Amino acid sequence: MLLEIINKVLLILLVMSTLNIFRHVYYFIQAWVKSTTESPQKYYLNSNSLYILGVSIGYVVMAIIDGILIN
Repeated sequence: MLLEIINKVLLILLVMSTLNIFRHVYYFIQAWVKSTTESPQKYYLNSNSLYILGVSIGYVVMAIIDGILIN
């Protein structure tokens, strides 16, 4: 019972982490496409957002390697 709840929470965290990564990739591509040689547009991340992105990438990589289920 408790393991099922934990597995569902881990799955939700995986989905949220994936959506966070897609969000940052979208904003990065959007800034890259808008950028020109005359007026380059940079993609800025504050430290909190960068930390959350790093944790999200780490969690997705860990889920790919180890899986997300607890037995």
